[in-house]
Amino acid sequence: MSAMSAMSVSRRSLVRGLGAGVLGAGALTACGEGGLRRGGRRETTTAPTAEALSEPDVPLVIGQIGANYGRMATFETAISISIASAALDTNARWGGLFGHEVELAERHVMQEPGEDLAPVIQDMADSGVTCVITSIDEESLIEAMPALVDAGMAVIDVFTSGRDLRTAEVQTANLLVRLCPSDATMAAQYAEIALGSSSDQAGPPGSVAYLSEDTLQGRSLLYELEQILHPRSGEIVSEQFYEVGDFGDITARVEKVLADPPALLVFNGGAEAAPFLSALYSATLDGGQRPEIEFPKRLSPAATIDYSQHAVAEDLVPGCLESATGYEPGDELTIEHENMMLNRSTEFLTTGYAYSQHGYDAFVMACLAAQHALSVEGTALAGALPAILTGSEKCSDYGTCRSVMQMALESQDRATVAYTGRMGSLELGPHSDARVGQMREYTWSESNEMEAGNGTSFEAPE
Repeated sequence: MSAMSAMSVSRRSLVRGLGAGVLGAGALTACGEGGLRRGGRRETTTAPTAEALSEPDVPLVIGQIGANYGRMATFETAISISIASAALDTNARWGGLFGHEVELAERHVMQEPGEDLAPVIQDMADSGVTCVITSIDEESLIEAMPALVDAGMAVIDVFTSGRDLRTAEVQTANLLVRLCPSDATMAAQYAEIALGSSSDQAGPPGSVAYLSEDTLQGRSLLYELEQILHPRSGEIVSEQFYEVGDFGDITARVEKVLADPPALLVFNGGAEAAPFLSALYSATLDGGQRPEIEFPKRLSPAATIDYSQHAVAEDLVPGCLESATGYEPGDELTIEHENMMLNRSTEFLTTGYAYSQHGYDAFVMACLAAQHALSVEGTALAGALPAILTGSEKCSDYGTCRSVMQMALESQDRATVAYTGRMGSLELGPHSDARVGQMREYTWSESNEMEAGNGTSFEAPE
């Protein structure tokens, strides 16, 4: 990204979508004096005159920051490709925005935790970026928020779920929008499973064993679980944190869980889940190879993969994942979305598509927010993002949604859209976190093959 700062504001530092850069006959040109006021009135000593609504003659420039370490590394390629594909569709299929191509700045990928993103953000601001799509961890986004706020950038985050980003200590200036279910949302689902347990092979109702990478998000999810369980006589009967990439002694971790069997086990980690669950399953078998102790397991997105396609498969006990359920955010995958991703890499058949729907939709949402606000300013984009999800006209792609708003604008009117994109229907709550949305749940067969995902909805607790 240092090269970007060395350049003048030019398109050499930008990854440009292919296709037409100028809108067709539906495009509008500025037709009022002064700046855009979204239908407001100009100060005057004579009778006030309403300004005409018009599109600004400026390009929207979108930045992107990802990470190639920790749990983010699993999804970096999918997110990056999905954002680039959305940029291509927006420009090549639908002619961009405001008579210009929407410009996608070169992706900055963090390689290790603790990187100072302030210079990166300044370079982006110098190149005209007013909105940035992030897929980094909670720690990094918290550290980056002051620079993002100073730059006045709208932030569409497709990855974080932790509570710490919404504490009073983190000032977001209402610029941050998050698209995935929060830890509070997932904790509520997990708690209901534990509290509703009636199995005589599991621990008492409301008892939870918790294993997680030792991250801010991992601590956040545990906190949210405790807030729900404790008032209802539930408890965390065992908690085990481990350093990212260092799970430690599997046997010792199995023994700790079985010393006080739970009604539910929550595994908030990555692919290390499979060897652990295989050892756990083996330790519960009786002489007839039937489990004496059995309880449901819930796995995080990073652990929700088809283990039968990986080298670990030959070491897994058959049936060890049958009582596990994993999830990924986003609605059921469409053939169109799968083909889009597979055209870029067939590796997704093995690694999956998690968060790619969110990457695609984040880009589209930024463009629709600009059309709604008739502005590319970061504060205007952030303010418009909730509105373009819950308007009066339903639409499922950028071209259709933009046409609805443009047609109204031709008559000096406003129209609102309810964009339902690749990730399914989504509504944002009062803090611009996902309040209602879609997710997919996955299970595994006796041969440890991951089965087709089942779409379901989520809703954030009050």
